[in-house]
Amino acid sequence: MDNNDKRKPLTPFPTNRKEETNSMVHTLSKTAAITALTLAVNGLAHAEVWDLPSPQPADNYITENVSWFADQVREATDGELDIRVHPSGTLFPGDQIKRAVQRNQAQIGVHVLSAHQNENILYGIDSVPFLANSFEESAQLWKVTKSALDELMAEQNLQLLYHIPWPPQGIFFDREIESPEDAEGLKFRAYNTATARFAELMGMTPTLIEEAELSQAAATGMVQSLISSGDPVYNHQLWDYLPQFYDAKAWLVLSHIFVNKARWEALDEETRQEVLAIAKEAEQRGEEQAKELTDILKSRLSDKGVSINQPDEELQAEFKRIGEKMQEEWLERAGPKGQQLVEEYRAMQ
Repeated sequence: MDNNDKRKPLTPFPTNRKEETNSMVHTLSKTAAITALTLAVNGLAHAEVWDLPSPQPADNYITENVSWFADQVREATDGELDIRVHPSGTLFPGDQIKRAVQRNQAQIGVHVLSAHQNENILYGIDSVPFLANSFEESAQLWKVTKSALDELMAEQNLQLLYHIPWPPQGIFFDREIESPEDAEGLKFRAYNTATARFAELMGMTPTLIEEAELSQAAATGMVQSLISSGDPVYNHQLWDYLPQFYDAKAWLVLSHIFVNKARWEALDEETRQEVLAIAKEAEQRGEEQAKELTDILKSRLSDKGVSINQPDEELQAEFKRIGEKMQEEWLERAGPKGQQLVEEYRAMQ
């Protein structure tokens, strides 16, 4: 070999200790980063993600409640159960939420079950006029009916977690109502069959309209009256369209939070117990919020120019007539099971 033939190394090596150390640190850093990324991906892969559609806007107390519930569940399970809330009917409109959860298109949802009493009359027990028109009576009715609702929902691949009451329902009009005849022919926004029947018995024309569509419906004259706790009217700024409120205290509609039963049963027992404990807290929290809102809403609406009226003797008599008629109709349709539940409830009064 020619002594003058000097070959260069094929692979450069560090020429000093400092360079060697830097190279080792760089290699270790890359390894650590890859390991961390792998762990993160694996963690995400094992997280259970549930979508929760809500028909109410994000700042409504119902959506705020289920968002709090989702946050608490995420924290309690270290992110292993991640519930993601979709407000304002953006994922599914209200009337489609129950079916979406049954089919696992969404894993958990919130909606008023009374909107589905065409499927089973028992779903509408909380919306029977003047059957339970205070928070105390509503709680008693819930205590009597919960086991029957649990059984009914289980047959439809649903697990009931908890409920949230709305403040007592009153009636909004676009005009002053001095007698029942003044309401005849008005366009009435209904959100379930009970509200639609109430409108019919008052001589109004009911139309089923989802909450997300209320603003446009009121602005175009499709809604001249509705029955509500006042929360949708305030949230959607409808006070200019519906400036007259009559405090009928007709009933306390309930929003229910329910989950796909198959997905629920796939959770381990410890996780289920954690979720149920948080659901109980959320239920108590929701009732307290509804009680606080009852007077706050009236005050807020009054500040916006809404007249807060107590029904006069003639109008109150009309509400009583309608209530008795609707209770009679509901009990006839509900059969022995529904009649038994109402008897048990009335025995508690």
